[in-house]
Amino acid sequence: MKKILVPVDFSATAENAADYATDLAHGIGARVELLNVFQVPEFSPAAASLVWPLEEYKLIEDDAKKALGKLVEKVEEKYKKAHHEFGFKAEVFGKSVRGEVEQEVSKYFTECKMNLVVAGLNRADKLTKTLMGSVARKIIEQEIPVLLIPAGYRFKKPKKIAFATDFSHSDVHVLCTLAEFAKPFNADILITHTGNAKSDPKVDKHITEDFLNRVADRVNYRNIYYRHINSERIKEGLDWIVENGQIDILTMVHRKHGFFHQLLKGSYTLNMSDHIQIPLLVLPPSHNIPM
Repeated sequence: MKKILVPVDFSATAENAADYATDLAHGIGARVELLNVFQVPEFSPAAASLVWPLEEYKLIEDDAKKALGKLVEKVEEKYKKAHHEFGFKAEVFGKSVRGEVEQEVSKYFTECKMNLVVAGLNRADKLTKTLMGSVARKIIEQEIPVLLIPAGYRFKKPKKIAFATDFSHSDVHVLCTLAEFAKPFNADILITHTGNAKSDPKVDKHITEDFLNRVADRVNYRNIYYRHINSERIKEGLDWIVENGQIDILTMVHRKHGFFHQLLKGSYTLNMSDHIQIPLLVLPPSHNIPM
């Protein structure tokens, strides 16, 4: 059975992500595991006097485990009310560990053979600030598949999933995995590429046709389409497809010093939080873990 990992900190955004993950799990036949990471403060020699007794850590950790248990029950109860007619019992489990969030998420993902991380994205923050400076960004840097859910966004069966590409060869492998994710929902995959009128149309046509031919040869899925977006900037092209493409999920590949890196260049001034109102699926290059 497939497994979805949800990092939770007991915030409303994390709880909403857990609800989304549980509904998603119903569609793809997966179990959901909520992971709460109990962070232990680090002390420097200069602050040696600021030492907490181990008993204090234990009390806080026990409280976190109790809160996690309640959250599991709450998520299960909401799921039962929404899907009781299907006769399918949601498999929701909780785990509490100590450490740094991004490291423990990556470790748990690998050791427990998870398929996907679903994490909440706070709309109140700038997306780029969130991605560059928060746990979400650090998790992405671990090169594991992450589906970011905006605060308050409720699950709906995906009908169209956009995949932003720069025609890299590794994107074909990623599309194979994305197709397996889309199949249970019979969702369309819309391959998009952002380019401008200044480039050579003959060269662009050759590159596009070569990429799409490789997709047709390698990806076993019929509901795949292509759309070119004419824009001087990648960000504006992505904004346009999110606002006008009637898509349910935007998918991007996190390639260091590549497409995703270019998008986030100048990240502290770039603000996409007003535009990304839908889930953002970020995949590592050459990703081949079933989702």
